[in-house]
Amino acid sequence: MKLQQLRYFAAVYEQGSFSSAAEKVNATQSGLSMHVSQIEKRYDVALFLRSSSGVTPTAAGKAFYVEAVKVLAAASHAKDRIQSLSKSVVGHVNVGLMPTFTRSILTSALLRFSTEYPEVNLSISEAYSGALEDEVAEGRLDFAVVPAAFDLRDTLISTPMGRDRECLVSALGQKFTSRNGQVVLKDQPPLQLVLPGKKNARRHSIETYLAVNGIKVKEVLELDTMHGTLDLVSKSQWVSILPRVLCLPDFDGMRRQVLPLMDPPLSVDYMRIETGSRPLNQAARAFADVLQQELTTALEFRVNDLT
Repeated sequence: MKLQQLRYFAAVYEQGSFSSAAEKVNATQSGLSMHVSQIEKRYDVALFLRSSSGVTPTAAGKAFYVEAVKVLAAASHAKDRIQSLSKSVVGHVNVGLMPTFTRSILTSALLRFSTEYPEVNLSISEAYSGALEDEVAEGRLDFAVVPAAFDLRDTLISTPMGRDRECLVSALGQKFTSRNGQVVLKDQPPLQLVLPGKKNARRHSIETYLAVNGIKVKEVLELDTMHGTLDLVSKSQWVSILPRVLCLPDFDGMRRQVLPLMDPPLSVDYMRIETGSRPLNQAARAFADVLQQELTTALEFRVNDLT
C-alpha cells in the first residue's frame, strides 16, 4: 500500500466527501475514488458508505483511519529527521490563535521566533475556537490554540498547554467588594455583563458558573470582539469575564481594573489542536514550542512583578 493512498483515504475521511477531499489534496475526485476503491477491493472491506450527500466511514473505516494516521505521522517524522540533519529549519507555518494569545503573548513569541528561526515564514490568523477548529480540520492551519472546553472531532488531536484563571474586568474606579485583589461575584450587585457569542467555547463554562453560584446578572450584551469588549468595559458600567493572560497588559492599573474570581475561582484550560493525519513539521513544532514557553511564562506572572 502506498503512502499516497493513505493520504487520499485520510483526506476523504476528514472531509466527509470525495469532492472536498479532492480540493484539499489538489487531486481529481475520480482519482481519489479510484485509490480508495483499490484499498477496499484489495482487502475486501468497505471503508465508507457512499451517498449523494457524501460519505460516512464504516466501523472498518474508522479503525483503518486510526492506523493510517500512525503511518502518515511516522513518514512525516522521518522526513523531518532528514531535514534536521541539515541543521536548518525552513518552511511556512500557518497558525490560528484566539484574541487571548494575540493580545498578550504573540508579540514576544514572534520576536523571539524570528530571531531564532529567520528562514521560517509565519502566517497568523485570529479567530474564536469554533472557526479555528474548522480551519485546522480543513487543513488551512497547521495548528491552533483554543480553550479546552469543547469536544473535538475525531480527526483532530490535542495537546494541553496550561491552565489560566478567569477575571472580572471593569472600568477603573468601579467599586466591587474584593478580598486581597480578588472578587466574589455572588457578593456584588447585579452585573451588566458582556459575554462572548454562543459559539465561543468559554460561553458555556461562564454561564454554568453564574448559574451554579447564584450570581445576579442585570443585563447581558453579546459581543464577539475582544478589543471592542475591552474598549466598552473601560468606558462604561459594563463588565466582562476574561482570561488572566489576556489581561496582563491591564495589570498596570492604567486602563482597566482586573480582579481574579474567587470563592470559587473559574479556570480555563488551553490546548493546541492539529490534524491527526498531518503532524506538525519541524518549523511548526519550533513555533509551537516557543509559543508554549511564552505562555508558561505568562501564566507564572505575578502582579508584583510590575513593581
